[in-house]
Amino acid sequence: MIVDYVNITLQKNKILLHFIHNSSEDSMFNIGNKEDDLNFELDKRGVNNLRGLCLDMIYEAKSGHSGIILGAANIIYVLFKYHMNIDVNNLDFVNRDRFVFSAGHGSPLLYAIAYFLDLLTIDDLKKLRRLGSKTPGHTEVGTTPLAEFSSGPLGQGVATSVGMALSEAYLSKKTNNLVDYYTYVLCGDGELEEGITYEALALAGTWKLNKLIVILDSNEVSLDGNLNISSHEDIKKRFESINFNIIEISDDIKSINDGIKSAKNSDLPNLIIVKTKIGMYSKYEGMNKAHGMVPDMEELIAIKKKLDLYDSSFTVNAEVIDDFKKFVLERGIEKVEKFKDGYNKLENKEMINKIINHANTYNLNNFDIQYEDKSLRDLSSEILNLIATDFDLLIGGSADLSSSCKTRLDKFENFSSDNYLGRNIYFGIREHAMGAIINGIALSGFRPFASTFLVFSDYMKPSIRESAIMNLPVIYIFTHDSFLVGQDGIAHQPIEQLPSLELIPNLKVYRPYDLNELIGCYVDILKHNNPSCLILPRDSNEISNNTKANEIENGIYEVLGNETNDYINIVANGYELGLALKVSDNLRSIGIDSKVFSIPCKKNINVDLKVLFNNKKTIAITLASKDYFYDITENVIGMDGFGLSGNSEELLEYFGYTQEKIQKRILDIINK
Repeated sequence: MIVDYVNITLQKNKILLHFIHNSSEDSMFNIGNKEDDLNFELDKRGVNNLRGLCLDMIYEAKSGHSGIILGAANIIYVLFKYHMNIDVNNLDFVNRDRFVFSAGHGSPLLYAIAYFLDLLTIDDLKKLRRLGSKTPGHTEVGTTPLAEFSSGPLGQGVATSVGMALSEAYLSKKTNNLVDYYTYVLCGDGELEEGITYEALALAGTWKLNKLIVILDSNEVSLDGNLNISSHEDIKKRFESINFNIIEISDDIKSINDGIKSAKNSDLPNLIIVKTKIGMYSKYEGMNKAHGMVPDMEELIAIKKKLDLYDSSFTVNAEVIDDFKKFVLERGIEKVEKFKDGYNKLENKEMINKIINHANTYNLNNFDIQYEDKSLRDLSSEILNLIATDFDLLIGGSADLSSSCKTRLDKFENFSSDNYLGRNIYFGIREHAMGAIINGIALSGFRPFASTFLVFSDYMKPSIRESAIMNLPVIYIFTHDSFLVGQDGIAHQPIEQLPSLELIPNLKVYRPYDLNELIGCYVDILKHNNPSCLILPRDSNEISNNTKANEIENGIYEVLGNETNDYINIVANGYELGLALKVSDNLRSIGIDSKVFSIPCKKNINVDLKVLFNNKKTIAITLASKDYFYDITENVIGMDGFGLSGNSEELLEYFGYTQEKIQKRILDIINK
């Protein structure tokens, strides 16, 4: 039988030789590795059916990226058929392997795999890139089965996968190795040019996250041309320098299978470099034009002939489907049963139960904080530490600024290659990677936080945006929130950061004035599951008798009232609320009455501001760009440019934020 199989295969290859050209797949069906259960003839048909199905999707949509579809189909097919541990009846299975499609423009490959497993229908595939479909242009968490990550800018998936691998390492130790999943990520050459990938993977190497397997679709082509027009680095040496295990293979099924098997036995994180050809079998094979190629009917027919596909559109060989499902389903059942057995023997199930049940909210109450003229940073630190003691899903760190941002969890150790149970993460000076890594930690069921100075949030914007897109319960703690950081100068003085963060949909930005509001912010943040930013000053503010913790959930509330009918409204938050209260007293002394409103969280506002303000003249005060409050009122006392180097008193005087100068500016607004 084996001899007949070889003869038939070789004869068929000879018949198809004029279709295959010099493709690297000519050698992909050499007989061998019987112990691997590889069925070369059936797998060849499986890969080609996968390609054909994806091409049909792209042709139907008249939009998409055929290059990666044709070049990387082997990788996806082998990974899911022979290695991925998932439960198709419970895609949320806590001990499933994670697959992060970082090169998300190749999403039809994942959608086709989902169809193979009866998780999507042909009708779903025909709606690729259509409004409201389960098959968007890039993978989206919560929209498509098997999508573990919503594809963002190149490199985001790679960096996010490090957070998933970190979470596995932590949970594995916490559960006595009950949790033991792999995190696979598929990326392209161009993604390794993005700085975020180097930042994040350097940390993976430092932490020795050996369950992380990065698979590089290395076709050496980027959108604008060959990779060598912009890069000549030695990827292998680069990854060796950051403590990775390097595996370099060809793109045949046996090599891919062996490469993944080898990576799973490594003590280090892994980079599997798969030498592929972009746009295989197309007229643009190996060329940058293949990247976004949408085939016309003539090209589609030509490619399908080379793939030995003669069926009609959106048709897959039944034997291929049955065989593929059999492998995935049986392996998944075995993984689930093994986990159930280990779970029943586990003594402490508290944390794993929280992860399984997505119990990542927390009711903050019954605690005592002494003010003692401490800065909000220090008070935040005390609250954070109290939460961490009682809430074991809280984990995080800062970009080398824990001593300045006051975000160290004092009772807990550092996460490291020697201690996977540490809850303090030292990200180093890697803000961008920090944001993506905590996204991966949040996707794994934790409630992570990350911290740096507010001005450096700009380094994190793509990752913060990803948090908002995926609606992840991450907490960003940004300190040094205005030009009052002073003598460090423009470089450290945030101006446009507050309004730019507010513009991100689904992201709540909190800016408390004092301890009362700070407590309210933490309460509101932790009882919800959406991403949030807590913005804190460097210095201390006096506690007001009129601020209220329980008003944070309303977004805006009256701090200082007025019983007359002739008054103005003054709105502010943070340090500026103190200015507003003092200016209000001054105005009263010259016969102008006012109400003062605090706005600690604009996204929480759910009242009609015209009614709340009673159609009275309303003036906002901010040390940020004027744009920050233009959605509240057209009358904003704010910054038109950047700050300057100088101490706080000098800067407040220079930019017109003394009580006298603010009063004059308010009078000018009233009288104009």
